[in-house]
Amino acid sequence: MKRVIKTLLVAIILFAVPVTAQADAPFVNISPSSDSLKFGDPVFSKPSLIGPGAALYPSIFGTSSADMTLKVGSNCLHGPIMASITTLRHRWGKSITPDRISIKSPITDGYVSMAQPVLISKPKMGSHDIDLSFRLNVNPFEAAGRYEGTLTFTIMPLP
Repeated sequence: MKRVIKTLLVAIILFAVPVTAQADAPFVNISPSSDSLKFGDPVFSKPSLIGPGAALYPSIFGTSSADMTLKVGSNCLHGPIMASITTLRHRWGKSITPDRISIKSPITDGYVSMAQPVLISKPKMGSHDIDLSFRLNVNPFEAAGRYEGTLTFTIMPLP
């Protein structure tokens, strides 16, 4: 019941970069460790005691996770980096909306919903890596398989 999400990774740079290559021209480059997120089998919560009869009742929803490292190459101070994702679509018409996907980065306080763009890096000088973890809320009645969507990383301009 693995879910593989094939993503098109896009980096948008919102400040001017000279067209001709110069040795001292400022640049920022983003490269992900993979061109897709491969979520593993979902993990469902353990059965819990519910109600006065103390019946065991397992959770119907589970989570599945995936990891990615974003390599940021830069020779200048760059602005904050945001992550966003589109609705993911299965070939059979099923979909997963961004509000069911969460992301965790070194600057977030745990997992944050991707219903809105999420700040994953503050302004920084030079090259660095950003370790990202994704969590997908799933239910056992969804179609497993490949879902396609777009994961976008945006470098914001400096204030």
